[in-house]
Amino acid sequence: MRKGAADGQSATIRLTLQALLNLEKNGFKYVQVKGLTMDRHYDYIEPHWIMLVPIKELPTAQINKDIYEPLDSELLREWASDVDQTTQILISENK
Repeated sequence: MRKGAADGQSATIRLTLQALLNLEKNGFKYVQVKGLTMDRHYDYIEPHWIMLVPIKELPTAQINKDIYEPLDSELLREWASDVDQTTQILISENK
């Protein structure tokens, strides 16, 4: 639970198409998707916001498996283009 609180307080930027392009330009290929509640606990069912953590390569160890999305995915582009989001989508700057 503490880790969720720490992730919820990290430096972030709002998800935009330009932010996705900047991540690609900096060599990132994927984002790890983390759902967080208002009190900063992990929740993927009804999150208050979604934290995207940029990564360059997918982990190979089974213990590190999680939810990942490629930067060039249609889903991320839809999220970045949606101006009326009810769930905030942020990108972690702690790379």
